[in-house]
Amino acid sequence: MIMKFEYTFEGMKLKVLDETFAGKVLAFYSRNRDEFDRYEAAKPDNFYTTEYIAATLKAEYAALLKGEFGRFFLFSDDMPGEILGSVSFSGVTSINRSCRIGYKIDKNYRQLGLGCLMVKHMLKILTHEKEMHRIEAYIHPDNISSVNLVKSLGFISEGTAYSYVKLNGSWQDHLRFVYIS
Repeated sequence: MIMKFEYTFEGMKLKVLDETFAGKVLAFYSRNRDEFDRYEAAKPDNFYTTEYIAATLKAEYAALLKGEFGRFFLFSDDMPGEILGSVSFSGVTSINRSCRIGYKIDKNYRQLGLGCLMVKHMLKILTHEKEMHRIEAYIHPDNISSVNLVKSLGFISEGTAYSYVKLNGSWQDHLRFVYIS
């Protein structure tokens, strides 16, 4: 089954954006740079440019068409022009019907339940439309909000992924969680 490019639920929208939204996406990433960079691998020097973001959005759009990767941005019906968060899936394997999920919420909209709502809806999309059986989330141990979020949605701890991601110059462990459909 082919995924849609937009999903509506509970006054919210998850939308795939193309390169024409580069300015809005750049503003979202720039506004949250300090918070996001704490838990993500180093980015190229030109990451925070419209050109880089436009090229990324174009590549992500093409990857969704192939079913390899998808990034959806969260919007509220009350603020249709403001990106509130994003959720993505990657590492799709057809043999065992699995993938990884990642998500971000704008610092101005945290602690409102939006992350939980967004991930919960993406889990429904992944398990029903993509027919994923196993969805993994890798979370830095210091990211307590994210750990609590996945636990609240029924993810199961599978322990530690040792030396999983290089952050701030050193390889760091992450907690591995899995959602089984």
